[in-house]
Amino acid sequence: MRFVLVHGGWQGGWCWDAVAARLRAEGHEVFAPTLRGLAEGEVDRAGVDLTAAGEGLVAAIEERDLTDLVLVGHSGGGPVIQYAADRLADRTRRVVFVSAWVLHDGEAIHDVLPRPLVEGDRAAAAQRPDRTILMDPGVWKAHFMNGATDEQVAAVADRLVPQPLGWLTEPISLPRFWTAEPPSSYVFLRDDRGVPMELYREMAGRLTNPRVVECDGPHEAMLTHPEALADALVTAAHD
Repeated sequence: MRFVLVHGGWQGGWCWDAVAARLRAEGHEVFAPTLRGLAEGEVDRAGVDLTAAGEGLVAAIEERDLTDLVLVGHSGGGPVIQYAADRLADRTRRVVFVSAWVLHDGEAIHDVLPRPLVEGDRAAAAQRPDRTILMDPGVWKAHFMNGATDEQVAAVADRLVPQPLGWLTEPISLPRFWTAEPPSSYVFLRDDRGVPMELYREMAGRLTNPRVVECDGPHEAMLTHPEALADALVTAAHD
């Protein structure tokens, strides 16, 4: 199978390295790009929104002429794979959401998140000229990598980058996704504390008859349980 692994906020394609290694060892092809505005280093993140992330993914896929794709979106990467599947229906075999947001046409990520999180994001972005949100190390450890060792957390903490607010606030344009609706799967991470589990179940419930898979690990299971997540993705991707 050919997997396109799409990361969520504050990180890049590197977060999938261990998962990709496992998938490749089993004979699968993997492409794990870093989305626009989330590269490491001195990057202009101002004005980066959900459309920019989606268009960047579409362009990267078309540039490589990739087809028969299993598009995998984690967290905020869920709407990005929806955007790509909408534009690349003929190249998409299945969409797989991993603790991810599933949006309706015209909806933004902030529309589905709990109000306290939305208010916190907006307040944080207001403090920075480029309207980005810094990740709090304590929140990352307690709610995204809960259960991880100090060494696991330290290995990625310095690689986290500011998240562009526009990715969370811009309504998505999906003129075709919900009409064509490709085959879908939803992977639940058993120890996820990012948001209440009921919200993930609500997201999965928006899909038509998705294949449901459960996997051990917190929200960042690709960093803490990569082999288990890779196996879950293979299960989720099968027709």
